[in-house]
Amino acid sequence: MNFGCTTLGGREKGETILRQAIFALVLIALCGLGACFEWSENAQGNLTSVGLPGIPIWKSKETGTLNPTDFGFTPEEASKFGGLVLVQPPSPPSQSSRYRFYPKEQNHCEDDLKKMLADREQRNAAGPEPYCTETPPSPTTARGHAFIF
Repeated sequence: MNFGCTTLGGREKGETILRQAIFALVLIALCGLGACFEWSENAQGNLTSVGLPGIPIWKSKETGTLNPTDFGFTPEEASKFGGLVLVQPPSPPSQSSRYRFYPKEQNHCEDDLKKMLADREQRNAAGPEPYCTETPPSPTTARGHAFIF
């Protein structure tokens, strides 16, 4: 008795099973990618990027720069600083950058940088090199990861 079902030949049945298996694998892979989620925030708690691990889908257009008031200086104290800022990027295991602000009249950033680079060369230090800049970047301080079922 046939209830409206047709039987498939050996080759047709094999192709159908293969298509279903490929579809299932693609679906599983897409679900796995969609379930991994990562975001990062700056020191002020503002969202800076969202996406898959290693592949940001959205990044904030605001780069964010630091000034002395971000480190607890009063506006009056911060007004005494100016010019170049010495930035020491994090080197493992540290995850925090270090910043050195200088008084407006006595900015020795480039002199200090030369000394630091000479010291690094003498010690054969690895990791990112320090640099001087007028607009120090705001560090990313928090990262979040989630796996969604």
